[in-house]
Amino acid sequence: RTNGCFVLLPDGRVAIVGGSGVPANEEDLKDAVRTISVWDPDTDDMVIGPSQELARLYHSTALIMPNGSVLSQGGGSPGPLTNRNGQVYLPNYFYSNLERPIIVSCPRNVATDDSFVIEVDEASAVDRVTVTKSGASTHARNFDTRWLELEFKILSDGEVRVFTEGKNTMIPGLWMINTINGLGVPSDASLFGLDMAPL
Repeated sequence: RTNGCFVLLPDGRVAIVGGSGVPANEEDLKDAVRTISVWDPDTDDMVIGPSQELARLYHSTALIMPNGSVLSQGGGSPGPLTNRNGQVYLPNYFYSNLERPIIVSCPRNVATDDSFVIEVDEASAVDRVTVTKSGASTHARNFDTRWLELEFKILSDGEVRVFTEGKNTMIPGLWMINTINGLGVPSDASLFGLDMAPL
């Protein structure tokens, strides 16, 4: 696959969206890859998911949304399509009957090499805390995204202290934070600015 968009999911898996199956023919509809694949770096398994209705070729974009869905849009211009539209992919954690954890509140501004406290619905259920850098996707590339798993400490039934990393790893900008329970189900994300002017 060439010119597919790679989207980092809250649980660390990678959704691969759009692109072409033939590198030398990246704008031909017959070679468009419409299926969404999800790669798990922990197991090295690749799961082939649903197909998108429209081809998302070169110039397409795909971003993770705060609720954990993937927005796939554009693609194909100049070329066989001018897609001024988008589609939403819902990863498998949307289809479980399990309740999603809830981040009740999160500071709007935090600093690198520091810590901050988030309020959650049930701190004892928090198994992991992850952060994803907001995207800046263009031409089937998302150069600005990052994904990190952060250390944390449970303070009380409803509070968790989260420890940020240094500027070389956790670069300044807008980030999304998720808590993930022991069953691998992520919360909706809360957004915060890292080493930014007050939001």
